[in-house]
Amino acid sequence: MNYKKGWSKKRRAKLLCYQNNSRYKMIHQRLVSLNLLKKLTAFNTRKYCSQDYFAAFEFASLHGISMKQACLMERLQGKNYPSPEQVMKCCRNISPEIMTNFVNSALQEQFNALPKNVQQHLKKSGILIIDFHQDCYYGDKDNPHVRKSKLKKSTNLFYEYLTADIYCKYGCFTIAIFHRMLGDDIFTLVKRVLKCVEKTINLKIVIFDGEFPTVDVLNVLQRKSIKFLARKSRTERVKEHLSEYYGGQDWEQERQWRPIELRSNISRSKKVRVDICPQNVRGEMKTLIKSPGWSITPKYADKLYGKRFNIETGYRDKHKFQIFTCTKILSTRLLFFLIAALMWNCWQVFLTWVRSLKTYSKDLPREFLVQLTANWIKFNLKKMLFT
Repeated sequence: MNYKKGWSKKRRAKLLCYQNNSRYKMIHQRLVSLNLLKKLTAFNTRKYCSQDYFAAFEFASLHGISMKQACLMERLQGKNYPSPEQVMKCCRNISPEIMTNFVNSALQEQFNALPKNVQQHLKKSGILIIDFHQDCYYGDKDNPHVRKSKLKKSTNLFYEYLTADIYCKYGCFTIAIFHRMLGDDIFTLVKRVLKCVEKTINLKIVIFDGEFPTVDVLNVLQRKSIKFLARKSRTERVKEHLSEYYGGQDWEQERQWRPIELRSNISRSKKVRVDICPQNVRGEMKTLIKSPGWSITPKYADKLYGKRFNIETGYRDKHKFQIFTCTKILSTRLLFFLIAALMWNCWQVFLTWVRSLKTYSKDLPREFLVQLTANWIKFNLKKMLFT
């Protein structure tokens, strides 16, 4: 029996577990101290540098308060923070187009600064989850950057962001954010996202909901040899297919992947072939589609598509890092959403490291793991971040 191999595994697990509080602090410092705002000339003023502005954004994000409260609180303690009026003035001087490019370059720079073991987990999976996120807007209806949707929080006007998250079995990472204007179609936005993400990872699978699988989008994914899994709305062709093969009450026992040809509503000459299968969602029949030639079982497809809801949970978590604001300016809203995404990514990186740690800690005694967890709970998160 090779005792040396088992000893080295335990030793490696113990070294990884040791002082995980300082490891989280190291991850936080590495990811948020990149001086990302130096690329924006508006935040390089005569009296304050870009790091002073980012420190104010970080403080407001971690405490969930407005920029006015954050700046005044820190200035009272003698710290070199700009005034809230100066911060908002710098945000207003940036156009939405420049801010969108900056947001995606900042997220890619943060990904490149990840620890190598975390990068390997995210790159190895190659799974991308895309979805829309709505940011409530209370203002003029004539704003070209605003879209109408269902009533939510006393308004039906929203800023819409298309976000892309890299998913692995240990965690997620937001890699791209694009704003959706009034005239932007889904095909154009998806092409931008794919072009941005392919600079960072080699895409293998894309998961999205029923709003995205248009004929143009599916054709682009098939040309790029990227597998996809999505929910499909009930079109006439889909209804005919379901009534032909799954008309009985025991349709769940007969479900399997069957080929179907989808056609565009705008041009009937545009078509794409996919595999379709019904899905039971709380007693209601839904449909899933996948790329042809991808051999997966319907049960595994249900489980894999369920990972898409991790991005919905991520939106709720991002709101905990959201800077409180009433501004109606798109560039400022985009910057505040970027700060929330950066803080959330930092937390997700640490969770990815902790979850991947379990693969090395199977042989450790339970008392050691319980004590490790207790030490982490006792640790003060605020002191860790700001001391």
